[in-house]
Amino acid sequence: MSASHRPRVLFVIPDRSDRDDSKAADLERETDHEVVVRPPATAAEFLRELGPTIDCVVCAVTDPDCVEALSADAGEVPLVVYGDEVPPVPVGDVVATDGGTGELAARVTARVEQARKRDELTEANAKLSALNTYTRELTGCATVEEVSDTVVDAVTNALGHGRVVLAMVDDDDEFYPYGHTFPGEIDVTMTVDEGVAGRTYRTGETQIVDDYRSDPDCAREIDVRSAVSVPVGDHGIVQVTSGRVGVFDERDAEFLEIVASHAGEALSRLRREAELRLERDSLHAFFDGISSPAVYVEADAPEEDPTLREVNSAYERAFGDAPVGSPVSRAFPTDTERRLFGDDLHSAETVTRQVERETDDGVEPFTVGVVPVRAAAPESAAFGVYTREEPE
Repeated sequence: MSASHRPRVLFVIPDRSDRDDSKAADLERETDHEVVVRPPATAAEFLRELGPTIDCVVCAVTDPDCVEALSADAGEVPLVVYGDEVPPVPVGDVVATDGGTGELAARVTARVEQARKRDELTEANAKLSALNTYTRELTGCATVEEVSDTVVDAVTNALGHGRVVLAMVDDDDEFYPYGHTFPGEIDVTMTVDEGVAGRTYRTGETQIVDDYRSDPDCAREIDVRSAVSVPVGDHGIVQVTSGRVGVFDERDAEFLEIVASHAGEALSRLRREAELRLERDSLHAFFDGISSPAVYVEADAPEEDPTLREVNSAYERAFGDAPVGSPVSRAFPTDTERRLFGDDLHSAETVTRQVERETDDGVEPFTVGVVPVRAAAPESAAFGVYTREEPE
């Protein structure tokens, strides 16, 4: 049973005497657990139907058959026998009646805590396993829309939350609900200076709100009582809400932070790639427009032979048709160029070399400058510009 709910104990008694009811009342008072009293005739059926809502079973019946039946139906729910005889089947604990309900309460409380820790660990492992699928997907998302869809799916499917929104911050410092599970469109305007979402974004810290209506940053009257809100880098926030008070805890926040962290990395990667594409497009425009011979070379991995990808028209006018698409080792006629566009391609700085190339006017000297291009992919890329050596 979830640790966020009051523990529930099934107390199985031989009959509904005042004495038995008193024991149940004492157990409830001393443990602060909800105690449900049932005779053997209905206890097994109750356990089979409502087992997931039960944290512990206490059997005050000495009949071995009754204990055995309860043990079978209890499954992983702890079973404590309250009696003076050791039953023939394994049980969690046996508490002698001469110890009173005080000893019984202590044993029940211990068993409930152990079971809840076990269940929490099992649930956490299951959620982490489910999240692993979505975090892998986030690393491969090619668009912001894919990131948004994956975040919403991860929170709803892996974490089991029904009300989630991924809000991105636009250039006007306003939140835009990029992905969410709410019906229809969210027609709400909110800046980063407002609400729990704004506090999350400004502080860069996770916010757990037990009662939204009493929160100092309550921005408007909505059907939200509790929330957990997590920053997604400098991109925005992801927020899960509930109509009930005090639903979320640190564990919920930790799982949501895992999703937000991977989403932030994916969004940052996409932003870098967009910036690099813009930079490369600008360089390509320059590349096509310059009057000097120029080439574009790239390598997918450090150990691979780079490939000649493009040449401009000035290169073809100067040197004739170029073997575009060929590896550098075959695309250039001189050892200097092959080294320049091979080994020196991975340099972070501009590298220049002097070469001699055959042109329509005979062999001419050129200075070749290799200008590296920042790129998310391929691994390395560079432009090479040929400048004719002017005679002295």
